[in-house]
Amino acid sequence: MEIHASEMARREADRQARRIHWKLLLHARHQYVEWNAFSLWVHTIAEVERKVPDWLSRIIVERCPGLVGSDRLNLEAGPGVGVRVDRRIREWIAESVLAESKQGGWLRAVTFYAVRDLAYARDWAYAQWCAKQWKHQPPASYPSFEEWRSASESCGDEVLDACELREEKRRMIKVSRSVGTERLETAVAEYMEWEAFTYWLRSLLEADTRFPETVTREIERRCPGFLEADTELRGTLAPESYTQRWKALLKWGEERFFAEPRKDGWFNAVVYRARAHPRSARTVDYWVFYWDEHWSSYPLDGYPSFESWRREADNYIVRTTNE
Repeated sequence: MEIHASEMARREADRQARRIHWKLLLHARHQYVEWNAFSLWVHTIAEVERKVPDWLSRIIVERCPGLVGSDRLNLEAGPGVGVRVDRRIREWIAESVLAESKQGGWLRAVTFYAVRDLAYARDWAYAQWCAKQWKHQPPASYPSFEEWRSASESCGDEVLDACELREEKRRMIKVSRSVGTERLETAVAEYMEWEAFTYWLRSLLEADTRFPETVTREIERRCPGFLEADTELRGTLAPESYTQRWKALLKWGEERFFAEPRKDGWFNAVVYRARAHPRSARTVDYWVFYWDEHWSSYPLDGYPSFESWRREADNYIVRTTNE
């Protein structure tokens, strides 16, 4: 039942995501992850103190205008005050920060992508650790939100190991930290570009057809040696098994273009982050819901360049009938 519910949530999030440009979704996801961290910081302090201290209330007033003082916010001291304040802040986030996505009917897509962000998981783990430490020995003064978030970004293995995280995510957060943000983001962008390139070719690879000359030249430029390997593989396959050609291309590029992260143990983090990115998901959507069905109606010699195909995939949006 839980797996079925999760699958239904994923499908609904994907349906909502396809209705907007992926850049809008990415921006909203970043906002949600950042505000989630703020809510966790407030929640943790309030739970440890069993109240919302005046100084923390002033910060909430400044950051969340209209929240404190409303009838909906319960600041009464006692057990569960952190949970109550956290709930109200999240309601305010949905209604104020993410008003466009809520009113537009794509808030679930935002939260779906946000909870798969490794920064989101890391912040939850760090909040759990802080709650345990602070309840055991409250600090002389609490860190500011900015200090707390910075500490979360650099938290050590002992923090991650002490918290409830799936082992795979724990490992990916650790290696992401050791690799560094800039280096990792560069690799993620390169992987998304490579995967998009393979989707540009996928329909041709899975069909029993020749490559247009322009496509052949592009493959030779980007993937010297692959055409020879593909010819050999194709000779061993029945046409209904030609999807193996696309899988072989994907693997071919992973082994050559991402040899360093594979060797050093952070390739899984690259792939995870890439495939959790709205742009990557949109590329797949474009191929699945449009391109693979319609490409054969184009003249073969008019097959679009990769750059042109990539732009179309980036701008692919599914409109509802009333839009």
